[in-house]
Amino acid sequence: MFHQHASLAVFALFMQAQLFKGVKGDGVVLIHSGLGINCVRGSDISEEDCAAAGQSVGGQLRKGDLLVGSWADTPYGCFIESSDMAIHYGRNGGGHNNGNFQSVCSAAEKEVTVLDAYKGSECLTGHDFSKEECVDAATAIGGVLKKDALQVGAWAHIPYGCSIQDSDKVIHFGTNIAGTNAGQFQPVCVTAKDRAFTLPAREGTSCDRGSDFNEHECVDAALSIGGKLRKGKVMVGCDRGSDFNEHECVDAALSIGGKLRDGKVMVGIWGDAPNACFLEESDKAIHYNKNGEGVNRGGFNPVCKVGAIKATLLPAIKGSACAAEDEISLDDCAAAAMAIGGKLRYGSFKIGVFYNGPPGCFIEESDKAIHYGTDAGSTNNGFFQPVCVARIVEATVLPDSAGSKCTPGYDFTEQECLEAAKAVGGRLRKNKYLVGDWANTPSACFMEHGDMAIHYGHRQGAVNNGYFHPVCKPGVIEATLKPAERDVQCRDTHNFSQLECVAAAKSVGGQLRNNEFIVGDYTNAPFGCFIDPSDAAIHYGREVSGVNIGTYQSVCKKEAEEAAKLPGRKGTQCSPGENFASEDCIAAGESLGGNLRGGNILVGAWADAPYGCFLESRDNAIHFNTNAGGTNNGSYEPVCIYV
Repeated sequence: MFHQHASLAVFALFMQAQLFKGVKGDGVVLIHSGLGINCVRGSDISEEDCAAAGQSVGGQLRKGDLLVGSWADTPYGCFIESSDMAIHYGRNGGGHNNGNFQSVCSAAEKEVTVLDAYKGSECLTGHDFSKEECVDAATAIGGVLKKDALQVGAWAHIPYGCSIQDSDKVIHFGTNIAGTNAGQFQPVCVTAKDRAFTLPAREGTSCDRGSDFNEHECVDAALSIGGKLRKGKVMVGCDRGSDFNEHECVDAALSIGGKLRDGKVMVGIWGDAPNACFLEESDKAIHYNKNGEGVNRGGFNPVCKVGAIKATLLPAIKGSACAAEDEISLDDCAAAAMAIGGKLRYGSFKIGVFYNGPPGCFIEESDKAIHYGTDAGSTNNGFFQPVCVARIVEATVLPDSAGSKCTPGYDFTEQECLEAAKAVGGRLRKNKYLVGDWANTPSACFMEHGDMAIHYGHRQGAVNNGYFHPVCKPGVIEATLKPAERDVQCRDTHNFSQLECVAAAKSVGGQLRNNEFIVGDYTNAPFGCFIDPSDAAIHYGREVSGVNIGTYQSVCKKEAEEAAKLPGRKGTQCSPGENFASEDCIAAGESLGGNLRGGNILVGAWADAPYGCFLESRDNAIHFNTNAGGTNNGSYEPVCIYV
């Protein structure tokens, strides 16, 4: 939902907004100079009418001429230079007022819209009333004056501009540009005049970028073309990237008043409810919808994350741009880009048509200045870094051995390489992404062994000389988890490398303790990749002579293991390291003639049976004993890994 992001998204827009007064001529208004201030959309004066309009509000023709140009640091359209009141006309649609110019705009009759009182709500930039206009606008929709006076102040918890306190309808005017609605005030705004129309209901149809209405505008726009409110409400859901996953849903929903129905989260696949986490409005019951195509038909409140979209920077190379599904909206651009190092040049970000920059949100590589390109057909000339929605990148690293390279079809592209390599420990050397045409490195994406510097090689047929780690798209990881027994660890040639360990261990249930991969020279733990069973924390032991004392589980490369059956005699059991894991017991037992009693493997903690996988002699039923201290009473045949 738009309002979930409003408090962050509008930060950049507020950086462009200034408190201004309008000086009116005959149907014309002169907007006082302010950084980033242009005419509200639809109120521009044409080039033909600019001279007369400018003169009607005190402007002058310099040497009798209207000054026309395509300036980058002036407003688009008709404006007056503050220093000498000279009238200009700017043809650059991406022009940005540096604060020294006053826009000349059409003075249109303003309609009043009042927004709901919720956290973060405020008027769109260019749709707020001035202090002089506030009282008339607010009283027209039910606002009242306290002691016959407009309440004016620089509050942090009240939105900038004109608003009404929800509890008593007292009219306020906030002068704090960074003020954020705490949820007790109704912003009073100029009604947007955009004309609405519908597109056909076909798969994939959507508004062109920049032509969609936001949540505040949606009701009026849709009603104007025959839309209706279902049960008096607009159907809404979370914005992309702001929904909680199933594990996060309970805590998130409980924190805002959600309740467990019969002590449970309701999980299902519903078509008429919002995707992911939501509350049923009637009783606040917490639900999680696994239907990614679910549509809120009313009666449900989506539970969404509040915060900037998690973003990532693509490299500054020719043609780089966000994938369509990863583009960041204009509203979210500033907050998302600033979160990863972008900066506001002169206190605001530039919006316009940049033919040599990528479409959408991006930063200039030289000074990290944030931009938003409105031309969907523009092409990055290589000096700009697209800002995109961050995706989880899965990559694997191959050893730095001579000739090592990615399997054909598993290479990352130049654009994908930066994020893929970072995901597996790569770094930028002196903040540079190194791209070249080397003969002695792998082709495509790789890291140098010495400092893990990220490179991309364009030469096809290049041969790795052994000093570089190829970074590849992961294939299917086949790993097995050994039991936590003394001296049990991976066989030679079946160890994962340190670089492969995290991905391999995660595939068998391992996790990062406090988000850290624990590496050390342990003498009491196995060499190679292993898991601490107490919390499944992933470790890597570099000590080749390390010995498992029985408290760790080695993560090993899966091997085609043959099974052997020991005789059913008293005390017989598998040697250390030769036990099958529980998940492999059925296949091993069946390979030796075992069967499933009642269709199930029998699992228990028996004291009179051997530890691990075994067959009961009388009927060959497959069992697995979890009691490491169990002793064979002679009735069971241990099933062991054949060595």
